[in-house]
Amino acid sequence: MASTLNIFVKNALKSCVITQQVRFYPRWRHRTPVKVYTPEEFQEMENKQHNPPEKKIFEKYGAFKPAWERSKNATEDTPEGLKYKFKTKKSDKPLIATHQKSKVSTTTDMLETIIDKDGNFIYTKMKNNDQRVGKILTEVKSKKDTDKKDLVLLEGKRLIKDALQSGCHLKYILFSRMDEVDYLRPFLPKAGALLYKMPYKEMQMWSDLTTTPGIMAIFKLPSVEDFTPKYALPITVICDNIREPGNLGTILRICAAVGCERVILTKGCANLWDSKVLRSSVGAHFKLRLNKSMDWDSIEEIVGKEANFFIADNKLVCGDNVEDLATILEKIPLLPYYSVDFRTSPQIVVIVGGETLGVSKNSYELALKTNGARLNIPLSNDVDSLNVGAALGIIAFEIKKQLTQIVNK
Repeated sequence: MASTLNIFVKNALKSCVITQQVRFYPRWRHRTPVKVYTPEEFQEMENKQHNPPEKKIFEKYGAFKPAWERSKNATEDTPEGLKYKFKTKKSDKPLIATHQKSKVSTTTDMLETIIDKDGNFIYTKMKNNDQRVGKILTEVKSKKDTDKKDLVLLEGKRLIKDALQSGCHLKYILFSRMDEVDYLRPFLPKAGALLYKMPYKEMQMWSDLTTTPGIMAIFKLPSVEDFTPKYALPITVICDNIREPGNLGTILRICAAVGCERVILTKGCANLWDSKVLRSSVGAHFKLRLNKSMDWDSIEEIVGKEANFFIADNKLVCGDNVEDLATILEKIPLLPYYSVDFRTSPQIVVIVGGETLGVSKNSYELALKTNGARLNIPLSNDVDSLNVGAALGIIAFEIKKQLTQIVNK
């Protein structure tokens, strides 16, 4: 009886060990690369030394294959009969975009005709791993400006529609479902671009989104410096070293909603055409006059001598030269945003800074030179500051309210 009980216990323990080991198997069994990395992105990941190589491969690429091996000292009567371990799976390597020359393909592209005389779409159907698609997307997604060839990638039919309506030059449309292209039919030119239909799974690998909308478009970078908004108030917003792409996109969206005449980006701001900036701005790039990477001497020339400068200030002083900056701040009046009469200003300039570093010393010096003011938003409950987008929204819509009131009269 005792021996039978011992065998039963041993078998039960063996079953528990195997069950515990097998329980985690589905986590890695179906993991394959789901994203294409540019050479620059792959190099950045490889340069991170704080993670061990094994953990890095596991987290990034899921390149592990489970395997079971019997222990050398194990017997059928021991609960350690099976041991669970991982083996690297050589076939599942990260997908890295390269600039290899495409081989001669038997499939030729159609002419640059989008819609024929009968109203039908003319497109080329692509198979998996088509080198033409890889070449196009590698160029536009490269972080090197010399490789991008003044191209920008837009995802989603809404962004593409805004770009088409603003007159941007279309180069390619990549899609997986005809419904997405049919939505854009009223805005598409009849010729001058190429349409590629590609598998949805491959489009997901190239997408910057968690779930791709199923359509991408590549445009020539528009001349946003010369763009004239349809509706514009005499308001210029200067982004002083806004490094967070999401915040920059939010600022552009607010400026478009208010009807600002111009937005200026100083050197050090996030890339204007970064994918995160494009998504958070929701098409505001094509509704504003934008100047990027401007130095302060050029900004002063563009804005003009009649402009009145206002700094969105949270009363926090930071930086290397705190004492010098504090001396300048004492000479610039600090006013609640709702107490200023903006109707007396022929040209209003609002300066907003990044949340980490704040407004630069150059901004304060320019405000002091032009008899400007610092605008403060009174806060409660020991909250010391607002998100830069929220702060700009409060101030900009107060300015719009005052300016539209005088126009309505």
